[in-house]
Amino acid sequence: MPSYEAIDQALIHATPERVFRALVDEYSGVTHWWTPVEAKPIGEIPFGQVGAVSRVTVRNHGTARFTWKTTEIVENRLFRFEYLDGDLSGFGDLRLEPEGDATRISYLWKVKTRGRAHILGPLLNIRKRHSEVIQEGFRALAEELARREQSAVADGAAQRL
Repeated sequence: MPSYEAIDQALIHATPERVFRALVDEYSGVTHWWTPVEAKPIGEIPFGQVGAVSRVTVRNHGTARFTWKTTEIVENRLFRFEYLDGDLSGFGDLRLEPEGDATRISYLWKVKTRGRAHILGPLLNIRKRHSEVIQEGFRALAEELARREQSAVADGAAQRL
């Protein structure tokens, strides 16, 4: 089985608490700003808690489907996902590190492909495609947090009137 490893990073101009909350909202289905990625929680444990399982579909020059389980959470710092079945096996670590008034977000991805991804992965340059989706997600996260900030400012201004 081919294996892949990638690390993607970005600086998000928001606190780790705000970034963490936005990620929980997205992965639990409350929001949908990371458009190539659709995560549907399955089972009794809600996203944002260890043991939560989600069925994930990623669309980028093809479609990848897999199920992952949240195996570790350190609030405002880390999500660890284990890829259980589907096109991938392995893990992903999503880390949040404070950097001044911002947050350095990084995603470490260590997987092996299986099924059709085993055959198509090398042809599609799966590592590059994965990084494209992650970087697009980081940009969408920054935009979502900017929208939330603008909304909070507007709400505060309206309350002062």
